[in-house]
Amino acid sequence: MKLITEIGTQQKFVLDKAILLYRETLQNRYFATVHDVLREGPEPQEPLLAPGSLLTTSFLHEITARLRTPSKAVLLPENVLAYTSELVIWWTPPRLHRMYFSDGAEDRQAVNGQICPHPALVWKVHRRRLFLRALSIPLRPQAATPLMVAPYWNTDPSNGNVCEGSMPRPEESDVSSLVAWEEGFFNSRFSHPSGIGILTTHPGSFIGLWTELARMKEFPVKYLAGSKQTLEQFIGT
Repeated sequence: MKLITEIGTQQKFVLDKAILLYRETLQNRYFATVHDVLREGPEPQEPLLAPGSLLTTSFLHEITARLRTPSKAVLLPENVLAYTSELVIWWTPPRLHRMYFSDGAEDRQAVNGQICPHPALVWKVHRRRLFLRALSIPLRPQAATPLMVAPYWNTDPSNGNVCEGSMPRPEESDVSSLVAWEEGFFNSRFSHPSGIGILTTHPGSFIGLWTELARMKEFPVKYLAGSKQTLEQFIGT
């Protein structure tokens, strides 16, 4: 049995190591060992495994780096603030957009479907989960820029995590999907408060804020609540 795999006409891969995965049957726990492959003679009849050693985190990092397919360069839009294979953060200036609410009390139906002004926002998608913060100054934020609570139901004031519910989510989480994430958020129905903390400093609370905004063209940033987070901290959480 040859230990060489040929891909195309130029590359040959030689069997070098083997990983064995063991399961402890009572508690269903696992551990793994790494084994060198022994070669006895010019063309051994079958591969032989040397004694193994426990699989380590450093070995996993090394093998992952070697298996990773080189990625192509990506041209980043101007509004992107940070980008990795698992994370994309971007900001959007103030805008007008309709607000949609789930069925409920008459006060929320008064603003349902109305075009309202929205503040500048900082969006984060991390491992296909959406997080949202607001900006009190509608300029591209820097690392030390204080972020504000995004004044929306379904959004946790403490960390910005969006309870997506039935919100349509794009298949991708890269720079090509930014608008799809934004539209998915705004076109979903806001249904309930989420998490702990205040969403707005408006004296009429959340419903009072958006009822007033339905008659306005610009979002009054005085009603934004502080998040106790900078952009750098938001990126790192």
